Amino acid sequence: MSSAFYPMPMFVRLTVRDVELAKHWYHEVLGFDTVFDIPGTMAHLRGRRYQDVLIVKGEAPKAAGQGVIVSFTWKSSVDDLLGKIRHFGGKVIDGPSDRPWNARELVVEDPNGYRLSFSRPIAEKELEEVMSGTQAGK
Repeated sequence: MSSAFYPMPMFVRLTVRDVELAKHWYHEVLGFDTVFDIPGTMAHLRGRRYQDVLIVKGEAPKAAGQGVIVSFTWKSSVDDLLGKIRHFGGKVIDGPSDRPWNARELVVEDPNGYRLSFSRPIAEKELEEVMSGTQAGK
């Protein structure tokens, strides 16, 4: 994983009460690295290229994650994440489940209440094959 700076076309910003605890969770559970941080104030974390998360100290919303799920294409089996998620205070919301769009998906809630989705392709398929399998009646 590279900690190089590059223009980020999109990233997620999560407001948390304790930056260091949130950073620890993302490091230990998800294997994210710190690109840049100001201890106790903010941390720019990265899982893989373009999987950037900015953790910022502030008053977390009371309904964190309601209606929004941050999605990551995961680097390994999503089933293997279950134990770490639970051990480090995360909560499984859904899955792991096979989805009709050719993905095995796990949806969790981090200790700050943010919902995160991790998915891996089930099989090597072309887009047309996936789309034809999702048509009504198939």
